[in-house]
Amino acid sequence: MMNKCCFFLCFSFTLFSLNAQDFIPILNEENTWSVDIYYEIFDPQPPNPCCFTITEQLTLGEIVVHNGLDYKRLYVDETPRCDLREENGIVYKYDQNENIDTILIDMNLEVGDVFNFIGSAYNSYPTCHTAGFAPITSMEVENVEFVELAGETRKIITFNRYAVPNFIQVRWVEGIGNIHGFDAFWEAIDITAGQALVCFTNSTGTYFFNDATSCDNTTLNIVDLSKQDILLYPNPVSSTSILQFPEGTVDQVQIFDVSGKLIKEIFPTANYIKIDIMQYASGLYFYKAFSEKKPIKSAKFIIR
Repeated sequence: MMNKCCFFLCFSFTLFSLNAQDFIPILNEENTWSVDIYYEIFDPQPPNPCCFTITEQLTLGEIVVHNGLDYKRLYVDETPRCDLREENGIVYKYDQNENIDTILIDMNLEVGDVFNFIGSAYNSYPTCHTAGFAPITSMEVENVEFVELAGETRKIITFNRYAVPNFIQVRWVEGIGNIHGFDAFWEAIDITAGQALVCFTNSTGTYFFNDATSCDNTTLNIVDLSKQDILLYPNPVSSTSILQFPEGTVDQVQIFDVSGKLIKEIFPTANYIKIDIMQYASGLYFYKAFSEKKPIKSAKFIIR
């Protein structure tokens, strides 16, 4: 009887081991990402410059705790962006507004599975890095393959093109994330024209993506100004928020609605401007900060 019990237990454990899948974690502390953001200005006529690229560096920082769970903080150019945790191939983002987890990437998906975008496309979808919003509600897995990449055999999930032919196909790479950046989708509708992962660095080396040959492809040449020094807080705006910047750096701010229409232009006389909820209808907006007619930062904000 004991032999039969032992056989059953051992056989059951073997089946469990065969069915369980170990995933290469995305949130390894040594992992870093370099992502090119391609900007196209709504009005490319002089004196506005047309197009430029800024490469942003993504790193993982300290452990923070929400609801008794450990999360790793994601930094973009040394500015904290969001809190993430990973479990069984799924990357979760902590939604501070709802005090819940939302799924950012799920490497368990197989051909035919559908990944649904949870929440509003304008403000609730769990993005960490992208500034745009998704004009779609779901993506279907088109292909799954295993490829030797960045020192290990990794699962690659390819999604359809959302039935829109000119949209770039999204691919998730196990242990790395999205080849267009870090989030589940690529930046679709925004003041920018898109983005692409150009470098992924881990303990084994640096690996290039999307035909890149450099980990920094920034074409702007503004030495004295760091983008992280320009900050709108709080965001979302529920009463009055402050867009702050170093003294003497920003001389023009433009504000656009979600359609790209310029609705306000400000020429600051101090090192900040006020964003007052009474001046705008509820929704998604974008601001562009300029220095000597050169755009130096673009970001979204939400009016509650």
